[in-house]
Amino acid sequence: MLKDLGCTYVIIGHSERRQFFGETDETVNKRMKTALNHGLLPIFCIGETLKEREEGKTFPVIERHLEGA
Repeated sequence: MLKDLGCTYVIIGHSERRQFFGETDETVNKRMKTALNHGLLPIFCIGETLKEREEGKTFPVIERHLEGA
């Protein structure tokens, strides 16, 4: 549907989707694969929450996001 509208890029893994819609590394992985399989270029969002940053968990969170996608 996005390709029919002329889209070439798609944003995947945005923090609000993770926070408010329960998106997980697994669902992000599925979306990444689907986008690539349909010729869309994913813009992959990674990053920690404020709480995770304050707890010094930035790099483990980013690693988890990258490995999961």
